[in-house]
This record gives sequence, C-alpha cells and structure tokens, in this order.
Amino acid sequence: MTNQSRQNYFKGIAWFIGSLIVCETNDVITKFLEKSLSPLQVILGRFFFSTLTLLPFMLSNGANFHSKCLGANFLRGCILFIGMFIWCYGLDTSQLSIACLINFTTPMFTLILAALILKEKVGKARVGATLIGFLGVAVVLNPRTASFPTATASLFLLSALFFALLDILNKKLVTKETILGSLFFTGFFTMLCTLGAIFCSKNVVHVLTAIFTTDWQNIALLILLGIGANLLLFFILKSLGYIDVSAVAPFRYVELVLASILGYLFFDEKISTNTILGAIIIIPSVIYLVRCEVKISHNHTKTKIPTHCC
Repeated sequence: MTNQSRQNYFKGIAWFIGSLIVCETNDVITKFLEKSLSPLQVILGRFFFSTLTLLPFMLSNGANFHSKCLGANFLRGCILFIGMFIWCYGLDTSQLSIACLINFTTPMFTLILAALILKEKVGKARVGATLIGFLGVAVVLNPRTASFPTATASLFLLSALFFALLDILNKKLVTKETILGSLFFTGFFTMLCTLGAIFCSKNVVHVLTAIFTTDWQNIALLILLGIGANLLLFFILKSLGYIDVSAVAPFRYVELVLASILGYLFFDEKISTNTILGAIIIIPSVIYLVRCEVKISHNHTKTKIPTHCC
C-alpha cells in the first residue's frame, strides 16, 4: 500500500468513526424526545431543521439547487425515512444498547450488497473481521435467554437492511453530487416523505401542531438533532470518498463501546457480562482488520473526493 493509499485509508476510517459518535449522540437525543413526541414527529422535526439550517448555504449559490441526481436523492430520502421510522419506533421501546447491537447486522447486509451492486472486491480480511464482529454481537445479545426481545429485534434487523442500502446508495452518489447538495436534498426529501406519511395518518393536525407547540427544550433538541443529521451524512460521505463501503463496514462495531457508555450515563443501562465478552471479541477483530488493510496492496485506485465538494 502506498503512502497516499495508507493516508486515504486512515482518513476514511477517522471520518467514519466521527460519524458513529454523531450517530450515537443523535440516538440519545431521539430517545429523550420520544418521551413527549411520537417517532413521526421526531423525524419530521429532525429533517425540517436539517433542511432549514442548510438553506442559507444553498441560497448563497443558486447553482447548488441544480442537481443531476434528483431521482437518486429522492430514493435516498425514501430509504432513509423508512429506516429511521422503523429505528425510532423500536428505540422508543428498547434500550439504546440493544438497538445499537442489533444494528450491527448492517455490515453483513453491506458486504453482500457491495459485492452484488457495486462489484467491490470483498477480501477475506473484511469478511473475516465482519463475521467475527457479528459473533461478538451474538454473544452480547445471548438469544437463548428468555428476555431476548424477538419482536423489537426484528424491527432493528429490518432497519439495518435499509441502512445498508443507504450506505450503498451513498457510495454511488459520492462522486456525482456535491456534499452540500447531498446533505440538503437528503434532508429535504426525507422531510417530504415524513410529511406524506403524516398526511396519510388520521391525526395530521395533531402531529404537525404538537411539534412546534412543544416546550423550548424539545425545540432546542430538535434543532441539535437536525444539525446532527447533517453532520452524520457529511462525515459518512467524506469517509466514502476515501475508501470502499465494505472497508468501513466492520468499524460499525465501535458503536458497541459508545452505546454502552452513553446508555449507562443517560439511561442507567447496566453493562452486562455478555457485553464485555462481546467487546473482547469485537475490538480485536477491528484491530486485525486495520493491520490487514495496511499490509494488503490494492490493485485499484481509491475513489477520490470530487474537487467541487465543499
């Protein structure tokens, strides 16, 4: 691996880990908000403020609104809305750590989809690290116990599939759209999808008015959630500009540590022995992957971030 390839690899991983930190912070905010707001209200507020905070930057240059990928951006908004709705609905009735752990099945879907759709070469190191990490998740969840949340686990498993599809679509669009455009149109179309779902419900007026008549603390949290949504996608797109989707997939397991710490600090979720055992399995698999990626010589040139990205 050349020095430039090595630098690109570590830059990509650094951006991706940053996205995980933002993601878990958003989950904490979402769980707090769902004490007084429904999942649809949280999603609408999140992407309304996501779009609103980006609007001044878009207006500063009218060319930003001319997208060559409006159809793909709309599809990305639809996929994100479905995944977020399922995720938020499950998060409302589950522990933060459990939600995060089951979401670790996303790399499994990502590896398969990357090979099928993007035709990426998924090497043994990536597959091995991901499978070992998944084994660690199985140890943490310990499905043999009577308390295993089967119904909730099914929801998170389904959301993981949609998030994997989103990763694939992000990789396809990373060189075709400016980062600013991607952020804005993703938030805008997700907001439209949420509004569509709300208008199909029976409590349209209640859902819409409850968001903006809530107390100032919830409004502040929704604004932070909107900004966090922009930062999350920004970090992911920056990461995918340097390395393959399948290369970052195993690093999702770093969320295990973040979820356990945040769950304990904010929701008094106890860290079980199974969680510790799972971490002992997962963390070495990530370290092993880094060593392998540094040593393996790549025969193809890494995708570069387009120069027109902000």
